[in-house]
Amino acid sequence: MDLAGRIVRRFRGDPDEPVIAGIEDEDADQLFDALSSEMSRAVLAACYDDGRTRSELADDLETSIQNISYHVDKLESAGLLEPVETRYGANGSEVLVYEPSKQAVVIAAGETTFVDRLSEAIDTLFAPVALAGLLAIVVGVLVRGPAPVGMMGGGPMNETTGTQVGLVAASVTFVSCLLIISLMEKKGAFNSGKTDGSRREGLMSVLFGRSVTRTRQDAMLITALVFVTFLALDLVATGAGHQLTVAASITIQLAIPGGIVLATVLAYSNDGLLMSWGASSAPIVGIWAYLVAGVLTSGGFAPILIALGPVVVTLVAAPVGSIAYLGGRITAKHFRGRNIESLSRRAIGLFVAHLITAGAIVAGWALVLR
Repeated sequence: MDLAGRIVRRFRGDPDEPVIAGIEDEDADQLFDALSSEMSRAVLAACYDDGRTRSELADDLETSIQNISYHVDKLESAGLLEPVETRYGANGSEVLVYEPSKQAVVIAAGETTFVDRLSEAIDTLFAPVALAGLLAIVVGVLVRGPAPVGMMGGGPMNETTGTQVGLVAASVTFVSCLLIISLMEKKGAFNSGKTDGSRREGLMSVLFGRSVTRTRQDAMLITALVFVTFLALDLVATGAGHQLTVAASITIQLAIPGGIVLATVLAYSNDGLLMSWGASSAPIVGIWAYLVAGVLTSGGFAPILIALGPVVVTLVAAPVGSIAYLGGRITAKHFRGRNIESLSRRAIGLFVAHLITAGAIVAGWALVLR
C-alpha cells in the first residue's frame, strides 16, 4: 500500500490492521520467541476462535494453569494477546479474558523501504506533532491577546502585541515542541507502550483505564479537544471570515455534547473514570481558559470568572462525565460481555461525592460573600 493509502487507513483507525514485524526488527526476537513453542501457537489459535480465560485454555489444551500462564505472558509481552474483559470465576475471583490484539501477524523480510519508514514515523508521531501544532497556535493567540467575548471579554482586544508577534511566538513554540518530540522519540518514549502489554488492575484500572498506552492516547485526545474549543472560540470572537466563523460557531456548539460522547466512548473502550471526567470537562475548560486569558491579557482581574471554571467542572462536567462513564460501562457489558458488577454501588458513591463537593463549594462561597 502506498503512503497516501496508509495515511487514510491511519485516520480510519482500521481495527483489522495486522501487526507487521520485519525479520531484522528489534522486536522480532521477542515475537519469534513467543511463537516458537507449539503450545504458544495453540494458545493463540484458541483465542482466535473465541476469547479465553487462562483456566479455559488449560481445560481446552489439557495442560496445567501454570504452563498456560507462562505462554500467555509471553504472548502478551510480544503484543499478540491482550486482556479484553474481566469475568468472575467459579470461586468468585476476577479472571481476565484474552483475545488476539491483531487479526493477523505478518513477518516481512528484506530491506525496509523509505515509504515504510515514513509511514511508521507518521503513525508513531502523528498525534504528538498534531498536538504540538495546536499548542503553538494557542500560544500565538495568547501572545497576540484573546479578543473580548461579550460582557466577559474584559474590555477591548489587547493591542500591545500584534498578529506578527503572535505568529513568531507560535512558530517558536512549534519548533521547540518538534525538538522535544524528536529527543523523546530517540529515547523511545513513543514506542515503550507498543509491545510491553502494560495493564492496570483494580482501582487504578477504574480511574485511569486498563491499557497504559490507550490512556496516553486518550489524554492527548482530551487535550486536543481543549485546544480546539479554545481556538474555535477565538475564531468566533475575532470574526475571521463568515464561513470560518460559522464553522467555528458550530464547533463550539458541538464541543460539549461531543465531549460527553467521547467520555462514553472512552469508558466503553478502556474504562478510566478520570478520562471520562476529562473528556466531559474539556470543552468547558477550553471556553473558560479563553475568557480568563482575555481578561488577564487586557490588564483586568475577575476572581469570580477565574473561580467559575473549576466550579462548573465540579458541579456540572464531572457529574455528567460520571453518567457518561456509567453508560459506557453498561454498553460494554451488553455488547462486549465485560464485567460491571458492583458498578451501581460505585456510581452511587460518585454521585454522593459530587453532592458533598457541591455543598462544600456553595458553603465556602457563602462564607466568602458574607
